[in-house]
Amino acid sequence: MKKILLSFFLAAIILLTGGCDKKEAEVQQEPETPKATVQQSVQAFGVVKTKQVKGIMLDLPATIEKIHVQEGQRIGKGDVLFTLSLKEIEDQIKEKEYSLEIAKLELQKLLENMDVQYLDDDPEIMQAKYNLRTSQLEYEKLEKDLKNKEIMLQKGGIAQNELNESKVILEQKQKEIEYGRVKLEDVKNKRRVSNNRDALDVKIKEKNIVLLESQLLTLKEKIAASGIKGNEIICDLEHGVVEKINIAAGDRLNAEKQIMSILDLDTLIVQAKVVEDFIKDIKVGSKALINPLANPDQEYEGIVSRISNMAVLENGETVVPVEISIAKVDDFLLPNFNINIKIMVP
Repeated sequence: MKKILLSFFLAAIILLTGGCDKKEAEVQQEPETPKATVQQSVQAFGVVKTKQVKGIMLDLPATIEKIHVQEGQRIGKGDVLFTLSLKEIEDQIKEKEYSLEIAKLELQKLLENMDVQYLDDDPEIMQAKYNLRTSQLEYEKLEKDLKNKEIMLQKGGIAQNELNESKVILEQKQKEIEYGRVKLEDVKNKRRVSNNRDALDVKIKEKNIVLLESQLLTLKEKIAASGIKGNEIICDLEHGVVEKINIAAGDRLNAEKQIMSILDLDTLIVQAKVVEDFIKDIKVGSKALINPLANPDQEYEGIVSRISNMAVLENGETVVPVEISIAKVDDFLLPNFNINIKIMVP
């Protein structure tokens, strides 16, 4: 009886094994369904920033009269940012214009006086010339008289002492002529010195005029270069937002202090940090999907526009800064929004 049961049991096992092999063979014969390809991506976290920030600084002697905007306010081209009181610089311009006019009149008067101060027409020089010429004529007359007396002495017409007296008089006249020449030259030299002094005064006044003109031009150029229309500072960005205001009404402008900073909304980007383990999987031009934490259902397309050539340590982890440009920006996306990012692996 036991042998019969054992034989039956072995037969059952053989049948079951054969059936399983057959079913396995049938399964292997069925074609495999291809699995869908899933594109790999690198996860990152970032913040919306602007590539351009316009800082407003003015080098003007002026004060803030009124501020027309506030921090966080959207602004556009032509919007008035603040109004200035320009009384101080306007007074400086008037003062420079007045000083310039006076300097030009003083120069004109000096030049007119120099025009009539020729050496030959100077009264003192003319008198010295007249005295010298008179002495010379007298000398010529005495010289002729001496020659006549020499002839008369030879003929016995005069005594020797009379001739000697004439010689002494002639010598004195000669000395008088020499003195006259020295006197004339001395007067001329004094006049030359005076004229040179006047010429120096002319140069000084001319340089002073150039300086005043330069200072006046600088003041006017400061107003022109500051973007002021009337007495108002106007926004020149198409789309911006006021980031920071560093002044208050009544403050005097400081050339070294920034008055206001404005974010250029037309230059929005995402600054992200990719863990060093995955930086090899992305490159400049890689596509990215951007989801702001403020609305995770909102999605923007972007492209990796820059990968830093230097890694940094942040919160104990080594990361590489990455910049992502945004294909299409709307009014919802704001600076400093936190962003979840998927960077597609090529």
